[in-house]
Amino acid sequence: MLENFTNDCEKANKLIEQKLTEKQKTYFDQFKGKTFRQFWDSLKPNLDFFDYEQELEQILEHNKHVWIKKATGLGISEFFLRWVAWHCLKDNILKDKQIDVTTIIITGPRIELAIQLIDRLKALFDFNFETKNTVCYLNGCKIEAFPSHHLASARGLNPFLVFLDEADFFPPKEQQEARSVSERYIAKTDPHIIMVSTPYLPGGLYEQIEKEENSLYKKLLWNYQVGEGKIYTKERIDRAKQSPSFEREYNLKYGVGVGNIFTGIDDIIEDYDLSVISSDVCIFDPAFGSSMFGILGMGRRSGIIYIKEELELERPSLSFAIQKSYEIAKNYKITLVDSAHPGIIRDLREKGINCQPVNFAQEDENKQTLRSKMTTEAAQAVREKRVRIHKIFTNLASQLRAVKFDSKGGPDKSELTFDLGDCFLMGCNHLKTVELRMIKV
Repeated sequence: MLENFTNDCEKANKLIEQKLTEKQKTYFDQFKGKTFRQFWDSLKPNLDFFDYEQELEQILEHNKHVWIKKATGLGISEFFLRWVAWHCLKDNILKDKQIDVTTIIITGPRIELAIQLIDRLKALFDFNFETKNTVCYLNGCKIEAFPSHHLASARGLNPFLVFLDEADFFPPKEQQEARSVSERYIAKTDPHIIMVSTPYLPGGLYEQIEKEENSLYKKLLWNYQVGEGKIYTKERIDRAKQSPSFEREYNLKYGVGVGNIFTGIDDIIEDYDLSVISSDVCIFDPAFGSSMFGILGMGRRSGIIYIKEELELERPSLSFAIQKSYEIAKNYKITLVDSAHPGIIRDLREKGINCQPVNFAQEDENKQTLRSKMTTEAAQAVREKRVRIHKIFTNLASQLRAVKFDSKGGPDKSELTFDLGDCFLMGCNHLKTVELRMIKV
């Protein structure tokens, strides 16, 4: 009975598609054989076709997998909606090859975002589309949009074009699922995979791909200068520069203007001689799952705390992590490790390292946790410029810029990788405690 119902649904869908194809034929035949530029110029609104868009068209002719980190307002999403439509309409190749869907568009987690992109696609044409609000048929080619939290139904499809819009803003768990779903089609239909986003948080999908050395993707980094004198006026850029989020929205820096804990990070970034900084404390924030194993070295000079070393290990094996930790820790007076990892503490002590646990959950007489206290202390140290971060330690600076308070007064790590940040909290607290002891003596 269920099988009969499924077959009836499939037949009904095919009849709908056939009817739509016949209805659209006369209208959409006008686009057959057009170049992309001719197609672009035939649409309304009639938009300028800028030089960077011409460059992008050429890149897409020679690269199937493209990753774009871009300034807000460049019109790249609009470009791809038009480019997808053109591929469907210029000939019958995709229509004849289609198995179940031609194009998949993946948006953020709200269904409204998926509907909005499909509405924008439909609005390119003077035609009455009689399909549901997340689907559009062009010349018999099915284009369907999926929110990032609803990708299960997209897994079994066979697309030839995959477009991920504002992918760095997908929730962390959905970022990896969206990438996995997109790239699993490569062995099936070898589709174009296009990722487009303004940067959001450090440690997310976009920064991970950006750091990949032998990446699947052709990478384009287009800041506001690409659109100066074209999409942007000088006056608009001058106004935008007054915003705390300018460096992220327009200049491709992760996390800027997002966080609310640390202010004045740019004021403490310097170029100093690392060799003259004492090796007072190294701090480990172990992780073996989805986040990084963070390592930070710190020292004091003339009452100022300096960052001496920064390292992140991506999903290391336990044996490698312990060996690497030992190699670094033996050069420092003391080592701090999150108390949630007693095995690492024990192993380092057995190797002769002065290793001390830090219990983030420990409470004082006022029921304030050590995590909350350390967060406040570290933020104050930055604000008062009692800390310096070397300009090469960009990962720590990015994490500090982006982190927000959680409901308990500590750093909110629900969206952000904050391994180096946790090391920073532990190190600042330790060095302040040591300094207070010295003053008392």
